[in-house]
Amino acid sequence: MDIIKAKNLKISFIGISLGALSTIESAAAVLDKDMHVITLDKLFSMNDVKYFLENFAGIQNSVIMISIPENEVMLSQKWKYNSRTYDLVNFDKKMINREDWTNRFSSRGCEFFRDLSVKNIDIFRFDTDNMKKVMGNCYAYRDRTPVDCKALQDTLRIKYNMRELPVNMLPVAQLEAILGAVLANMLTFGSNDFECKILGEFEGLKVIGI
Repeated sequence: MDIIKAKNLKISFIGISLGALSTIESAAAVLDKDMHVITLDKLFSMNDVKYFLENFAGIQNSVIMISIPENEVMLSQKWKYNSRTYDLVNFDKKMINREDWTNRFSSRGCEFFRDLSVKNIDIFRFDTDNMKKVMGNCYAYRDRTPVDCKALQDTLRIKYNMRELPVNMLPVAQLEAILGAVLANMLTFGSNDFECKILGEFEGLKVIGI
């Protein structure tokens, strides 16, 4: 898939695991051409994300992947369903869609990411669940549990020879950020095992998956 401009000039591959809220940890990871980890950093607020990207040296020679966070206020829990009246949102004026609680994904930071795209920076979105499936993580493991994170970290260390990753477990946000950086590298140079494709579009940016 040829959607990367000037591939031969790309030297850095940035993955950002974006939390739906500032209280949920975000992280950034930077890989080089050989899939070696250059940088791992914790981020929280959107100001942290903006500062990281705006001050990253050589961003024009980078490919950026931003995860699409799930909307934390969506009706995804039993107590949330029970706390609402069972009326159709679109037809009942009493049911106000406050804070986009009917949307599956969060639009946090989308305006800033679109602005980067306008500046001819190669920036895309990705789905962490899609990448975890590619890594062979077993769905028997509950998402973001210690055993799920350990399996993912071991896969990255062994399959992609990321020996610089520590033996002790990394925070889940940093692991998911590494997944984004790996996908950015695959999108640029291709992969013998997987084929990158466009899954759709989210808030003006292409969603890349495998």
